[in-house]
Amino acid sequence: MGGRVQLVFWSATVVAVVLLGVTWTLADRLGAGGASLEEDVLLGVAGAGLAAASLVAARIVFVLGRLRRRGKDGER
Repeated sequence: MGGRVQLVFWSATVVAVVLLGVTWTLADRLGAGGASLEEDVLLGVAGAGLAAASLVAARIVFVLGRLRRRGKDGER
């Protein structure tokens, strides 16, 4: 895996973990009934960002797996 690919993968993973924490905290506040409109909007943005960052990391893993499989098929 190239250096740039590793950087993008780990950056997406870190962003997903941070946004998971934000989403978890805001969802807890929303469940307790103390959330304002701004927190509701922030929860939506954090949830969308979490989904996007997770999809980026998953796509990188999928493409690398496909490239490795093609490389092994070419060796046969």
